[in-house]
Amino acid sequence: MTVRPDVAELLHAGYGDRTIARQLGVTTASVTTARRTLNLPPAKGGTKPAATPEDLFWRRVKLLPGGHMEWTGHHTNKDTPVLKHGGHASSKAYTAYRVAYRIRTGADPIGRAHVTCDRPGCVAPAHVADSAVTPRRGYHRSGGGPMPNATREQIIALLKAGGTNIGISQQLHTDTKRVARVRAEEGLPAAVPRVPTFADKWAANTQPTTDGHVLWTGRLRDGVTPSLVHHGREYTARRAAFEELRGRTAEGLVLPGCGRDDCVRPDHLEDRPMRDALRNQMTAIFGEAA
Repeated sequence: MTVRPDVAELLHAGYGDRTIARQLGVTTASVTTARRTLNLPPAKGGTKPAATPEDLFWRRVKLLPGGHMEWTGHHTNKDTPVLKHGGHASSKAYTAYRVAYRIRTGADPIGRAHVTCDRPGCVAPAHVADSAVTPRRGYHRSGGGPMPNATREQIIALLKAGGTNIGISQQLHTDTKRVARVRAEEGLPAAVPRVPTFADKWAANTQPTTDGHVLWTGRLRDGVTPSLVHHGREYTARRAAFEELRGRTAEGLVLPGCGRDDCVRPDHLEDRPMRDALRNQMTAIFGEAA
């Protein structure tokens, strides 16, 4: 039996058969068979504790069409999505918006983290902003009171240029509902939101080093493995980058071949066939001496 690379990767990472099956959309029986083929022991029972608030965040969200995310965890009596992380004595509460902002930027917001898309309660990191940088809808930059109105002509010009209701309301400091009303009155179609490309996601979650490597600053699965949502499901960041660069499915584990274990630079990554080819070349050159 040939084991799918993504199944093998999650098996080696210690995930249970049912968890892998649910995440990758395969049968539990096929994962169990793959485990036996790889001669791996059964996964340890129980739920692995979330290493970070960011890791716990990803366990509480549901991916929706259009890049939105629904919060499946706890809500306050004001319907604010929240999570608690840490031991019982040291647990700390976070709003899901704040954690989402930290996932996107690697830093805490200066002001309030808030939703910028049209879907109420969305917690997708790409749809969350800092009120100190991007004013909340219906607020001045100072944080209170209604936004000043823009002219109808200004709104129409930006609508015809392809702007979204939220983007225009933020740019002109006017109410989102007013922009939507002008759009309807002018018979203009809804703006098509720009879907973040892989390059957008990669740039937002990586940091080049001065010596030519690239480090991951985004989400770590279980606090260890660089991870991101790619093609509608969760990938390890190295596998996603490898496949984007090489244009083919990676085989086996994708690891840095540059000598730096934490590097995720795409052209520094190797899958099993590349490592095997290099090993064969080295054997052909130095085999007799070895």
